[in-house]
Amino acid sequence: MNKQNEQDQNPSHYRMSYRDVAMHKVMLQDVVRTDAYEQAIAEVVKPEHTVLDFGCGTGILAMFAARAGASKVIAVDRSPFIKTAKEIAQANNFDSIDFYHDDHQSLQLDKKVDVIVSEWMGHCLFYEAMLEPLLAVRDRYLAADGIMIPAEVSLHAGLVCDEDILEDLCFLKDQPYDIDFSPIAHVPLQQTDLVTLDPECILENTAHLGSLDMHTINKATTPRVFSGTVTPEKNATVFALCSWFSSALSSGVEFGTGPSDMPTHWDQILFPLPEPFVVSPGRELTITISPLTEQVGKEQFWSWSITDGITTLSVNEQSQPLSADLPQGKI
Repeated sequence: MNKQNEQDQNPSHYRMSYRDVAMHKVMLQDVVRTDAYEQAIAEVVKPEHTVLDFGCGTGILAMFAARAGASKVIAVDRSPFIKTAKEIAQANNFDSIDFYHDDHQSLQLDKKVDVIVSEWMGHCLFYEAMLEPLLAVRDRYLAADGIMIPAEVSLHAGLVCDEDILEDLCFLKDQPYDIDFSPIAHVPLQQTDLVTLDPECILENTAHLGSLDMHTINKATTPRVFSGTVTPEKNATVFALCSWFSSALSSGVEFGTGPSDMPTHWDQILFPLPEPFVVSPGRELTITISPLTEQVGKEQFWSWSITDGITTLSVNEQSQPLSADLPQGKI
């Protein structure tokens, strides 16, 4: 498939609520993600360790830690689903896991922990704005020589050259049904979308936009602008950028979420360009992507750009409002 939203693959996923079993089912069905976490936890956790699962969801990672022999496991989630997670753990005889209905601000622990495990990553890392709460918990409760799972995450970008993508982006410009949609026809070319792309939709060479060491990164040093370079291997016309993340959970376990990786429940994010961008072999390009929203629960906006040193295309999604709030009544 060239382009397909996750909602199309999983009709129940549109609810996007962690109170909903359907959302947890989607994540548990992601064998790449779940098996990788189980392997990393088994590799890292020792019998003397206390493990904190932050944002525990169904408690699956906490149960993996208990299965790996941790002396103590703490599971934390701000969703009321935490009650169900506890019931699942008890149904599987994991009675020693302590469950806390808390967030990063309200959580109170008596002692520091040896391992923090968290599946905090949203699409393109930042889609769910969970990094800052995780770092706050790490700074308060991880022991000096403690372990983070994931240990490192990285952001990547590719150049989308599939004309089917352009056709989709320009749908409203083509006056479907003989209707002029000019007030909104430009919006799809300046607005991100969640997509699942085949590898042939992007050029072979991709850009590494940066990595986050989960042991050392903090709010002050977390980049708000991610930038990298890529040199195309052939002449092509680029219609959009595409970005995804990879994760090193531990020294021996990693996975990616890009077009060439094994499929996961994470989509890639499409960053359309307002006009086609022609690239040439040997001419280095600089790609920049910036998440503009930090707060949990806020709609995520992005800015992005591409330049070859001569031509530059850039978009700030936040500066493209469709309309302001209006009073009720005739306008």
